[in-house]
Amino acid sequence: MTITTFIKERLQEIGMTQTELATQLNTTRQNLNNKMSRDNFSAKELSDISKILDTELIVKDKSGKEYNISYE
Repeated sequence: MTITTFIKERLQEIGMTQTELATQLNTTRQNLNNKMSRDNFSAKELSDISKILDTELIVKDKSGKEYNISYE
């Protein structure tokens, strides 16, 4: 699953639009759509998105060890 697919599915689950997400990220809907079309987000952007979507950003290494990523 791509990050864009996850974001779209999560938005639908919580009843939020891409426009509302863009507003909460202090960006434009067009900029968010461009990032989503390229499936290209920075770790900071993903951390911000995960907070808004009430999820956690977790990175897992090849051994299975998980790391929770957050920018506070």
